[in-house]
Amino acid sequence: MSDPRDGRDRQGSALPTFLADGLAGREPGTSVDLAADEVPHLRAARIRRGARLAITDGAGRRWEAELVELGRRGARCRLVRGLPARPPLPVGVWAPVANRDRSLWLLEKVVELGASAVSWIEWDRSRSVGDAGRSAGFRRRAEARARAAMTQSGGSWLPRLRGPVSLLEALAGHEGAGWLADVDGHSPLVGASVPVRLRHRSGEALTIAVGPEGGLTPAERRRCAEAGFEPVSLGRRTLRFETAAVAALAVASAILDNREEIT
Repeated sequence: MSDPRDGRDRQGSALPTFLADGLAGREPGTSVDLAADEVPHLRAARIRRGARLAITDGAGRRWEAELVELGRRGARCRLVRGLPARPPLPVGVWAPVANRDRSLWLLEKVVELGASAVSWIEWDRSRSVGDAGRSAGFRRRAEARARAAMTQSGGSWLPRLRGPVSLLEALAGHEGAGWLADVDGHSPLVGASVPVRLRHRSGEALTIAVGPEGGLTPAERRRCAEAGFEPVSLGRRTLRFETAAVAALAVASAILDNREEIT
């Protein structure tokens, strides 16, 4: 049984979330098919027919649903009631083109934290990296990893994935505030600005930029500063790019979640 809270069962546990297409304009009592790649996850979680779960289309729509069919290659649910929409976190991440596995780990974690967009940037010192970001195979893995991270964390927005793009191209489309991860910057808990109002879905209020392992060139730092990026430090230790991205996003998320203007 479920209660009227935000997608929780009678004991207060969060309903497991799964991905489904075609939720726009649906009414309670209608049936929808889950994405085909959700079947193994249903079986792994030992979810049986008649169980209640949460479903989303990755575009903000969320429903409580009842699993009515579970086959070898497909699953079908009956919609029970709409769940409150959760606004996307208005924060994007710029990550360097880098090692595939570490890049996918970064993507997984920032999606769990709610990033609305992830862009892979061709920094000057990441151009020689011949792995993540450039191949169709990586793109497929990234999209699958993002879907899994969104549903695992109970989210309802799939991030926009972009790149790889040059820094100049990324800056040309940049709006809003920016943080540039920099061990010599100031603490985001003290001096860095965080926008207080959510932007529309097509843009971010804050962009967190993380450079490659070799660091940014002076020219890149200058261009980022001219575009309004503030150097932000996460402590005196030198972090790997994926650690810096996740830590900075967690800080921004905590700040935004505690602002009364965010609704």
